[in-house]
Amino acid sequence: MTRAARARRGAFPRAVTARRVGLSGAFAAALIASFASCASNEEAGPPLPEAPVTLPEAAPPEDVEAGPIEAGCDAGDPDCVTEVVPCDAVEWCSVPFDVSPFFTLTKVWGSSKTDVWAVGSGGTIIHFDGAKWTATPTGVQNTFFDVWGSGPNDVWAVSSSTVLLHTTGFKGGAAVWENLPTAESEFNSVFIRAIWGTSPTDVRIGGRAFDLPDSPSGTGDQYVLAPSEDGGVAWRPLPGTHTVTSIWGSSAGDVWMTADNSVYVGYQRGMTLHGTPSSAWADAGGVEDPLAWSEVDSQSSLTLESVWGSSSSDVWAVGPLGTIRHITPADARWQKVDAKTTNDLHAVWGSGPNDVWAVGEAGTILHYDGASFEPASAQLPLGKKPSLRGVWGSGPDDVWIVGDGVILHYAGPKSGKGGAK
Repeated sequence: MTRAARARRGAFPRAVTARRVGLSGAFAAALIASFASCASNEEAGPPLPEAPVTLPEAAPPEDVEAGPIEAGCDAGDPDCVTEVVPCDAVEWCSVPFDVSPFFTLTKVWGSSKTDVWAVGSGGTIIHFDGAKWTATPTGVQNTFFDVWGSGPNDVWAVSSSTVLLHTTGFKGGAAVWENLPTAESEFNSVFIRAIWGTSPTDVRIGGRAFDLPDSPSGTGDQYVLAPSEDGGVAWRPLPGTHTVTSIWGSSAGDVWMTADNSVYVGYQRGMTLHGTPSSAWADAGGVEDPLAWSEVDSQSSLTLESVWGSSSSDVWAVGPLGTIRHITPADARWQKVDAKTTNDLHAVWGSGPNDVWAVGEAGTILHYDGASFEPASAQLPLGKKPSLRGVWGSGPDDVWIVGDGVILHYAGPKSGKGGAK
């Protein structure tokens, strides 16, 4: 049994080393053309189940004018919402969407204010076209942990090394998803928690460490898209021992990653790594990771869950117990930032260095204006305040938050502000 398999205590059998995947359709043509290859790809990746998933009907949004409804939690609990406040009294408004409220939405991303995607549990992928959210059946029941695209016609939703869905966009009121997995077998599949890239041909994914016997450590923790020998496209595994939780970069040569390496080194939970161009990659003819990774002290013993920056000189990370970290080129290590909360934070995003949002447990929404993080008010559903897990916007006055059975939208400052009661 390999080192990785022993560390995971048998949770996943040893992974195979061949990781070639077939791509088809317009996406494959675009990728193959950009890799300057003329060969054809005759093998198809593992197909998705033919029967589409019918998503459960969503409960109608609460009518703020309706009479009192039982909240289902202790009214004395500060995390219990006993009254749905009017939208005009808060900064963030609840938006209806046609997915069961029992499902969790995990991440949100878009290419513009009329092209926004959210993913979550139960095979959920939904799209906002500027007017409404529409479910796009995927044919799987997996939980999707992240969503990203290089543009409206190149979007990925990731769940595991065997369920990596791609679409060429939302067209005619629908989207067609194609599974483009690594070559891992279903029995060797590992969770993929993060995806990021700079173009249709520069895409990087990461998640739980997998067995990679031909690497120095015997494990890998990332994959990148790469051309295969026959002219197709492959997910190339990269050596590493971490469980990757998020990836963000300002460019192909400046990439940050948050990770947990405590399976191998007990105290390395709150790891952050900085990727810069690797000379070894160039010397090896481009067969290894194009980035060289260096550890940067996060001053955190807790696993950070999200990293984002407005530029290479302004990068943020968040995690459990109100952990917020910030780094600039002047810092040798990440600097601690007061969150004014001890709730877990799951995601961070902003439109610029003086407009940053962080979201997390118990409906926590924090806004940074260049000076400090302050709580923001929201129209939350009755009951226990939901966990908020993803945040993204097209600009400072168009920002989305997704979480446990809820979607919230921010359309800019309001003169009157209130909060969930």
